[in-house]
Amino acid sequence: MVSYHDLHGCRVDQWQKAADDWVDLARRSSSASEDIRAQGKKPLDDHWADATGKTAGKRLEDLADRLEAGGDIMKGVAMVLDALAHSMGYAQRTLFHAAELAGERGLQIQDGRAVGAYTGAAPTGPNVPQSVRDAYTKELGSISEVNGLIEEALREASQADSKASVELDKLATTINVANPSQAHNEILVEASHVEFEILRADIPVGKDPHLVRAWWDGLTPQQQKDLMRADPVTIADLKGLPPEVGRELRGPDGKIDRVEMVRYALDHWDTKHDLAFKNNCANFASSALEAGGMKKKFENVSLDSREHIATKNHGEQRIHIVRPHPNWY
Repeated sequence: MVSYHDLHGCRVDQWQKAADDWVDLARRSSSASEDIRAQGKKPLDDHWADATGKTAGKRLEDLADRLEAGGDIMKGVAMVLDALAHSMGYAQRTLFHAAELAGERGLQIQDGRAVGAYTGAAPTGPNVPQSVRDAYTKELGSISEVNGLIEEALREASQADSKASVELDKLATTINVANPSQAHNEILVEASHVEFEILRADIPVGKDPHLVRAWWDGLTPQQQKDLMRADPVTIADLKGLPPEVGRELRGPDGKIDRVEMVRYALDHWDTKHDLAFKNNCANFASSALEAGGMKKKFENVSLDSREHIATKNHGEQRIHIVRPHPNWY
């Protein structure tokens, strides 16, 4: 569990620098692999066809494969570190915002928690003036708000630290992989999934709207845009964000709700019910468009028409439901 003082004093820029350095190493490794193939393996294949040349060529090919695989593994390390830097940045901004809010409300931070004038000495008794009671109630609300932000910041930091640590430990065991396909299609893909999970876990789903707004206001404009692109459905469902965020996500013209289109695609991309789409991408796109608010036009087609492959029976006619254009408006 990341503590208040750990997060407050952490150097997020160092994680970002580490991520950038690993990207540079990955590029160098991939470049070296290409050079070995172009300037070592190929000349051997072209001009040294005996057993010695083939043995040397095989050794160079193995070295090139290891460097190529290593490049993808290094990219995976960079992805995880980049996500860790971003997530820690989000968390630290939230924590700093909590500290600033505490100062504005006349509170202090002690042992990672907000305290006020009445902490440990709640006014009680029938002779307590109403003004004191009001001040006490107001302070309790401020403490709750500040501590909520602190808890959210520590949650974000802890989940990022935990996920990144597990994945980096796993990547550290892949240094001897010599299969570029395995490195690219398995190791790198898994690292990319972890990267997204780290970033997505920052989102304060189901939290108080005031906390959500404070979290959002603590992000830079670029970070806000990155999250809107990465997970528009979750962001759109948050309570407490500025109205313009929802309008931008859903579509400013109001003709189609882009969030509902994405929601439908995410909910149905791996459906096992063949009758829903007939294994046809156009059917899937049409259904997603309908989920976004577009209306279908129906047209009559002949029973033997092969152009309209996804239809419903409707009396003696067949209702076309496939093509999103021109039958959508």
